[in-house]
Amino acid sequence: MHPSAKTIVWTAAKFAVPVAIITWLGFFHIDWAQLSLQPKNYALLACALIVALCGVSLSFARWCMLVRCQGISLSMVEAFRISSICYLFNFISAGSVGGDLFKAIFLAKRRPGRRIEAVASVFVDRGVGLFGLVLLVAIAMWVADPPGSSDENRDQLGQIKLVAAVLVGVGTVVLSVLVFGGKGVDRLVRWGSRLRWVGPLIGKVGAPLRMFHRHPIAFFFAIVMSLGVHTLLVISMYLIAKSLYLDPPTLLDHFVIVPIGMLAAALPITPAGLGVYEAAIEWLYRIIPATKTTASGTLVALVFEIVKVVMAVIGTLFYWTANAEERESIEAAEHVETKSS
Repeated sequence: MHPSAKTIVWTAAKFAVPVAIITWLGFFHIDWAQLSLQPKNYALLACALIVALCGVSLSFARWCMLVRCQGISLSMVEAFRISSICYLFNFISAGSVGGDLFKAIFLAKRRPGRRIEAVASVFVDRGVGLFGLVLLVAIAMWVADPPGSSDENRDQLGQIKLVAAVLVGVGTVVLSVLVFGGKGVDRLVRWGSRLRWVGPLIGKVGAPLRMFHRHPIAFFFAIVMSLGVHTLLVISMYLIAKSLYLDPPTLLDHFVIVPIGMLAAALPITPAGLGVYEAAIEWLYRIIPATKTTASGTLVALVFEIVKVVMAVIGTLFYWTANAEERESIEAAEHVETKSS
């Protein structure tokens, strides 16, 4: 198959999967007649958009802080501009990793002598974000202790709680070694850099990651900021549910439902997790609340996706007004993704 035809087929397939999932969910899991009878609160919808914007903006500020910890100069305005374009890119790449590639390429081009550090900042930002998400799941599961609506659901919730606890434990150990480890960790990195196959990679990436050893407070604040980001997104989702339905799951329920759905959407399956996120939220709306709700998780998740698209419009404006340096980085990222697909 010709490379251009292969790219077209692959792109079509990426978007066909979420469209099929969303169509199926919308047909079988949304009671449109019942929804039409529900009073709508558009003021809450507007608040949901504002809260979500605050959450995404906080994630942009987190990345800027982590970049500066690597010794790379980056203004907050520049960080918001690049991050906004990356947020747009997440909607045209499988999963939620497309924007990360552009960030890494942009910083590498801007600071040729600090390329490894640039890539490390993006890698750590993604890792801290995921750790904050898993941590929020674990906290919500233990605090809320959702009873579920059946014995089978309680068993599934128990498994989710166990997995979340294990992931938080492993993540805490890894981050603690990374940030607070002493000279022994540096010696381990040097030893690993001499290994036959993975040595070059460890040698190039290990040292930049260890730079956060000199910024433990900033690293701690990055985790706190991650919790803040996901908390604001949970609140945004809850406001959407309240604007559409009279009896949605409680805010505490949403602190369990939304982070788990986001973890599912983070898997590189569909563009921006479309379809996967809706399916996960629909399932969680049925098993988490102790009292059955008439709210459709599918519809609430779809409206949340619309809110995200509205936020991505800002990235579109920055994309159209990108300067030459940003255009070169965008083209390089598109070229890499085309080759990988």
